[in-house]
Amino acid sequence: MDVFDNMLINLRVLQSLQCHNRLDTSNTLFKIHTPAAWLPAWLRRWWGSQTRLTDISRIQTLYNESAQYIKNKNPSYERLQKYMSDSLRGLRNLQTTYMNDPTTVALIDVILDSVECLING
Repeated sequence: MDVFDNMLINLRVLQSLQCHNRLDTSNTLFKIHTPAAWLPAWLRRWWGSQTRLTDISRIQTLYNESAQYIKNKNPSYERLQKYMSDSLRGLRNLQTTYMNDPTTVALIDVILDSVECLING
C-alpha cells in the first residue's frame, strides 16, 4: 500500500472510533484496541510505550500530511477531504473518552479546529 492508501485507512479507523474506545497508533495502520481478558489495555499500552500524547501526536501527523496533500491539490484530494471530514466524528468520540484529561481534550480541539478550517475553506 502507498502513503495515500494508508492515510485513507487511518482516517477510516478514526471515523469508526466509538466513545471509550482506545486507539492504537503504534503501527503504520491505526487500529482500535480490543479488550483481552488476560491483558488489560493499560498494561498493553504501557508495554508498547504508548501514551495519549504519542497517539495524539500521530493523529496530528496524519492530519498534517493529509492537509498538505489537499493543499497541493494532488490527485484524489477531494476524496481525502471527504475522509477527513468523516473522521471528525471519531475525534469527538475520542474527546469523550478522555473527558477527564483537559490537556488531551484541548489537543484534540486544536486538531478538530484545524481540520474544520481546512475543509470549510
